[in-house]
Amino acid sequence: MITIEYFNNHYFYKKDLQNLCRKYGLPANGTKAELNDFILKMLHGVLPKDIKPLRKLNRQGSLQFSEIKLDTKLLNSGFKLNNEARKYFANYFNLSNFHFKKSMAIKMRDVQKNNDGRATVKDLIAIINNPSKVINNSEEHTYQWNHFLRDFYKDDAYKDFNTPIKVAAILWKAVRDDRSPKYHHALITKYYPLIKQYKKDAK
Repeated sequence: MITIEYFNNHYFYKKDLQNLCRKYGLPANGTKAELNDFILKMLHGVLPKDIKPLRKLNRQGSLQFSEIKLDTKLLNSGFKLNNEARKYFANYFNLSNFHFKKSMAIKMRDVQKNNDGRATVKDLIAIINNPSKVINNSEEHTYQWNHFLRDFYKDDAYKDFNTPIKVAAILWKAVRDDRSPKYHHALITKYYPLIKQYKKDAK
């Protein structure tokens, strides 16, 4: 059994989290944030059999482009973010190509998680026009942390530290609320007093 300390001090890709979930009998479907949550619940003493998926898998048939309307419900209607929906939004916005936004996927997951039977396609369009309507939830923070960590490990300076994951966590805590680009090499100099104890040659 892995420990909480080990889990918190190591970086896991989504496929690694899925493998851990399968190994311990936890739900293995969901976003990275959801998989993290399943594992942490288990490590804090919740029995695997009591840990349930946050969202139900939608196995219903998909709606065709011609069947999608502004008042189409997002839940249990057959609406999915697929090629048929892409055609609908391209037609609605008069675009030759339409690309789904991350905010749309977050909204769809929130609808399923909260069993929101009122949300419609019109709500997705409102989000496209005003992405700030999607609140910063745990999934969004996980997404930002993953990007920060990826950029941190692209900088060879991480090799100078004994526990780079701890260094990354300290730097992330210092800058996570900034609107500027998250990771850049100058952070190591700026926050060196906070991380110098993890330097390989530290006395």
